[in-house]
Amino acid sequence: MITPRRTISDIQDRLYELLGHNIRPLLWVAVIPAVLSVFLVAFVRERRAPAPRQEHARVHGPARLPASYWRTAGVLVLFALVNFPDALLLLRLTDIGFSTSGVILAYVGYNAVYALVSYPAGALSDSWSRRRTFGVGLVFFALGYLGLGLTHDKVVAAVLLAAYGTFTAATDGVGKAWVSSLAGPGEQGTAQGWFQGLWGGGILIAGVWAGLLWGTDGTLPLVLSGSVGAVLAVWLLLAGGSQAPAAATAERGGQ
Repeated sequence: MITPRRTISDIQDRLYELLGHNIRPLLWVAVIPAVLSVFLVAFVRERRAPAPRQEHARVHGPARLPASYWRTAGVLVLFALVNFPDALLLLRLTDIGFSTSGVILAYVGYNAVYALVSYPAGALSDSWSRRRTFGVGLVFFALGYLGLGLTHDKVVAAVLLAAYGTFTAATDGVGKAWVSSLAGPGEQGTAQGWFQGLWGGGILIAGVWAGLLWGTDGTLPLVLSGSVGAVLAVWLLLAGGSQAPAAATAERGGQ
């Protein structure tokens, strides 16, 4: 009897055969969203309320965003330069010895953790600090990259990839909220547009250099990126700026 599970498995195997047992061509697909995000930022338009007559003309474009926004966005974009596409992590699983079905199951585990942790991470960033919550996410980034770069055990690799889902949950929405909190009410579209465009460009560059240095198993780029992530995590967790988001907003509004 042919079961749905068996049918899906057959389809997966046939697609893998069409690729000649080579997943690398799929990596090109992974960078397409990053490229598009860079170009789409040029189309961002924000509706602006008419300025009172007694005011001077407002500054428009990126110059109207505060210095605190650019400092934070700059740090996050620099991190994006070592945060290469997840497709390379899946390629690392194949290097370790995972079958096509095994890679898919491991990625399902990653997405399950991502979904389960996203809400608690977002709530934590509201009550604690977005900077520190992002730092916690980078701890799991460092663990995932360093661990996957050094291990050759399938069980350990699957656990590391699942735990890596905590990184995405603690940084994706939190990073956007962090930069958003540093821009005024009339600057949200501009702030998010620039941040998302630069972030996507950083990931695109990360994918290129990591691919060039991948070699036979990807150990070098994984260890390099994991080490940078670990240093940045320590800095975010221990340095200043632990002020709660609500307090920071109130302080900015009173200036």
